[in-house]
Amino acid sequence: MADFDASGVHLPGGTRRLLPALRAAGFSYDPRARRIRRDGHFTGTLPFRYLGADDRAGPNYTGQPAVRSYYESAL
Repeated sequence: MADFDASGVHLPGGTRRLLPALRAAGFSYDPRARRIRRDGHFTGTLPFRYLGADDRAGPNYTGQPAVRSYYESAL
């Protein structure tokens, strides 16, 4: 289990592509608590390629400095 704010992940199609891919990999996401969870070890891959990050994203939902990460489809 980990804190995870899906709004900090930017990819074409937004969360309507991100969250189904996470669920297909066995993860669950609680958007109210902003928590991601998976039981057991994960050895798979997700269909996204990391492009970089913007450290000027401003504060996240807790008020802490945040980074916005950019991805593209790897398919």
